[in-house]
Amino acid sequence: MMAKSARTASKIHLGCGSNLLDGWANIDIAGPPGVVKFDLLQPLPYPSGAADLVFSEHFIEHVRKDQAARLLAECARFLRPGGVFRVSTPDLSVLVEEYRSGRVSEWADMGWLPESPCDLINEGMRLWGHLYVWDESELTAALVRSGFTSISRVARHESAIPDLRGLECRPFHGDLILEATK
Repeated sequence: MMAKSARTASKIHLGCGSNLLDGWANIDIAGPPGVVKFDLLQPLPYPSGAADLVFSEHFIEHVRKDQAARLLAECARFLRPGGVFRVSTPDLSVLVEEYRSGRVSEWADMGWLPESPCDLINEGMRLWGHLYVWDESELTAALVRSGFTSISRVARHESAIPDLRGLECRPFHGDLILEATK
């Protein structure tokens, strides 16, 4: 069960892992002290219009496409009108571009150095528990179907909204980062 303060948070960080953001309800199925333990595949216990901002980094690729659609719809439900959802995820188009160019060293700084471009694609789609790797058009369409508008691609650590700046903590490798308004 989620703590009362988490149910009323105006800033919600989904799939936080060990990256705890000050002033945010940091939610994940497991994690260090300070993480609100909750299965994000279940309906979120927030009243409609309860949150101003939602952030999620490198989580959506770990659930199936249908599960992601339900999660996005839940985020749209509990965001207030004008609220913003910021999502960061690996970009399938970057993976494909690296494959097409024959490069396999983009992620060497993370200890991932596939033996061949074919391994790059297959491992990029399957390692780390990835279930669905998104590209911009597919994720944008999923956000629109969930009720979001004014969807735009944004640069890492940049946003017109001060509370959404500088949030990403993972090494940057051309990630797909979108902000969507309810």
